[in-house]
Amino acid sequence: MTTVRFDPEESSEVDWFVLELRDDSERRGLDKAEVFRELIRLAREHEPTRRALIRRLK
Repeated sequence: MTTVRFDPEESSEVDWFVLELRDDSERRGLDKAEVFRELIRLAREHEPTRRALIRRLK
């Protein structure tokens, strides 16, 4: 199990982003956990995304 903590302002931004993704993907049951799982998978499978993540982490 993993927990991700955000400050209150960032938390609200993440909530809105997930709602936008839910609308754009036409998924009623999309939740934050699924979004984060898919982001990790995307970074593992898509080299440009992986490189972008590494740049952000430096």
